[in-house]
Amino acid sequence: MDPPAPIETSRADAMLAVDENGTLSPPGRREIYTPPPQKDDTDVVRMAPELNDPITSVYEPPSLQTPSTVRTSSKGRHEKSPPSSRDSLAGWLRQGMVDHQLGLSMNLILLIGFSWLLFPTLRGRMAAFYSLAYPIGQGDFGQGPRDLQLVGALVVIFTGIRAFALDYILIPLASLLGVRRRKPRVRFAEQSYLLLYYCIYWTWGLQIFMKATPSSLAEPALTLENLLISLWTGYPLLRLDASMKLYYLSQLAFWVQQILVIHIEEKRKDHYQMLTHHVVTIALLSTSYGYRQCRVGNAVLICMDIVDLIFPLAKILRYLGLQAACDAAFALFVVTWLAARHAAYLTICWSIYAHVNEDAMSYGTYSLRQSTETGRASGVRLSADGGREVFSNVFQPFLDPTAETVSFNARIRWTFLGLLLGLQCITLMWFVMICRVVARVLRGEGADDSRSDDEEDVETGPQPTQPTSSSVAAKSKPFIEVEATADQLSFGQGRRTGAEQVSKRRSKGFSSGLNLGDRKEILNRIGCLSDEQLAREREKRESSSSGR
Repeated sequence: MDPPAPIETSRADAMLAVDENGTLSPPGRREIYTPPPQKDDTDVVRMAPELNDPITSVYEPPSLQTPSTVRTSSKGRHEKSPPSSRDSLAGWLRQGMVDHQLGLSMNLILLIGFSWLLFPTLRGRMAAFYSLAYPIGQGDFGQGPRDLQLVGALVVIFTGIRAFALDYILIPLASLLGVRRRKPRVRFAEQSYLLLYYCIYWTWGLQIFMKATPSSLAEPALTLENLLISLWTGYPLLRLDASMKLYYLSQLAFWVQQILVIHIEEKRKDHYQMLTHHVVTIALLSTSYGYRQCRVGNAVLICMDIVDLIFPLAKILRYLGLQAACDAAFALFVVTWLAARHAAYLTICWSIYAHVNEDAMSYGTYSLRQSTETGRASGVRLSADGGREVFSNVFQPFLDPTAETVSFNARIRWTFLGLLLGLQCITLMWFVMICRVVARVLRGEGADDSRSDDEEDVETGPQPTQPTSSSVAAKSKPFIEVEATADQLSFGQGRRTGAEQVSKRRSKGFSSGLNLGDRKEILNRIGCLSDEQLAREREKRESSSSGR
């Protein structure tokens, strides 16, 4: 008689089929194998959406519900965990820049300093990274391609200053002032940094403008028309004092750095409007500097910066919970916006149309040769023919520093006017959004930024284990309301469900009036099952396991 065939069992079945005496137990007496609980950092609880259904979803308690790519640092500023293998190289680089802004800035500054110290032959070329180039004498400076070295160094310096101020000064200050949630603390710090920047640069720019205003415009000759004409008088300005040159180059560096900020940090819903605004601003700054029109550029910056000084103040007051003061600051902001960005700014645009080539700055070719008597470039008008070239004339100090002439023609005039009016179109788009906020204030809803700061904060970190009033109140609701952003909702690689539609909603939280019926899988995935429902599902799962 042949021996019985061996019973093929899995490793787990073999373990379960052996009793205490080392013999196989009949199938009916075998206990159901319960795998040991898997340890996980998030203490995940697996649940079956329906009785006797296979386990198809994972419930993550709201207290542990954090986005897979975001965590809170000890300083309160958001940090991002390393991207997964599915992320692109650009994602890795972006995250590295976000996490190490201060370190990268300091390393680059130290690299420049040690290069200057250790390589004497490079000192002549390295000097432009930390000092104004092209000195002429008597505190005046010319213009040339080495000015771009200082702009690059200032971009790095602004990045380091901003990162240091946010992480070590402004975010801790927000905590001291009672701003408890993470995202408002970061927003408070960002707006405080902008407030400090514009307080300094608007005051500095106004002082430069008043100093550069011709003394001949004293009373009673000081009229609006004469002041506008003075913006174009004396073209081309071949000598800049140290204050004007440093002011202009640092403003250009600031806006270049702002483009880096909006790309490496969290995107706002007006990302492309901001990007367009920054690109146009950089184009106006670089072309007006290269074309020796710093005085009119200074006037435009004053009109723009006064608004950017008041707006951060209003937002800071909102984050501090001072809604009445926020509304008052917002009212001042609206009035200043109209006066500076639409009245004064359009007056400068109108002056280009009305005064240029009529009362000042005529078309023609101008000399850049130095006078043998004074030793200075004369800047006299040599002919009325300004040609048709635009690019080579506008960027002459950078493209051809040794040129002896520069030209002005109608194409250059309309190029500048077009850039200014393009910037005005962007401000008009934002003004429409401002009007919506004004309407909310008039309805008594309070001022809120409809442009870019609608993201709600998500509390992270450990939560209290004792029941709170909010958790008790949540038991009486159909499901727990969870504030979440689109980045927090992860639905895996499987089939798409209706929950993906929910994830695309604006991050204002999920309304408790949303009717999802019995779709527990969706509620389970986004953490919206109530405590009672969770307890019932857990009991069903345990009873079904014990009855097998």
